[in-house]
Amino acid sequence: MRQVTDVAELEEFLNRDWTWSGFAIGDLEPELMSHCEWWCEGDALVLLFDGLSPRLACHCGGRAGLAEIVASIRDEEVWVNVRPQFEAEFTRVYRPDKCVRMRRMYLQKWVAPEGVAESLHENNREEVEELLAHGEWVLFLPAMLKTGFFRGVRDGGRLVAMAGVHLASTRFNIAALGSVFTHPSYRQRGLARLCLTHVIASLQEQGINRIVLNVEDSNDRAKRVYERVGFESALVYLDGECLRLTGPAVPAR
Repeated sequence: MRQVTDVAELEEFLNRDWTWSGFAIGDLEPELMSHCEWWCEGDALVLLFDGLSPRLACHCGGRAGLAEIVASIRDEEVWVNVRPQFEAEFTRVYRPDKCVRMRRMYLQKWVAPEGVAESLHENNREEVEELLAHGEWVLFLPAMLKTGFFRGVRDGGRLVAMAGVHLASTRFNIAALGSVFTHPSYRQRGLARLCLTHVIASLQEQGINRIVLNVEDSNDRAKRVYERVGFESALVYLDGECLRLTGPAVPAR
């Protein structure tokens, strides 16, 4: 097992399946790479990302060597992203605790902006957080506003809908959409789609035409919104917190 630090090697490996590895490709940017450990064995590559708590463990590539990498992780708790065919290698060492099934979706088609949306930046942090407090949990970190790719819609001066990115890289031609949220009183008016089209158009204007996102697989309404914009489904995978087993390893099923 070896630790990989060469960005060119990692980029080549991850681009073999960019729809799955899109978030990891974005992590090759210097400010994110400093939070990454990349471990390779056989044809398996595992990213350990400490920019979240607990650390994210994301597997790319194949099965050969995966069990050895997972067994070497000593964290008592990890946030796992793993495709169904490779879950057994993780569940021998980690027990899923707070996990859901997520759907990875991707977009490569051109999208034109609809309606009117405004740019959101760091000075909008307070009202963004106020909006997000009105409903279900959505991943948002204030540093994401620095990307310049957040867009929002107002009603009477009040922010009522928004969309943005978790990461965006012109160098690696990849972006991950996220922080999509509409105030409960303003839903089913097409505002999420409107915001999304502006975010996507702004990304594409910067030359980024590979875009991915995650959505809970049970959220049919959100999936329909993304599909209408042009996103396609790549796969469904296990996402969430897993606890390291203290007793005998769980046998593979």
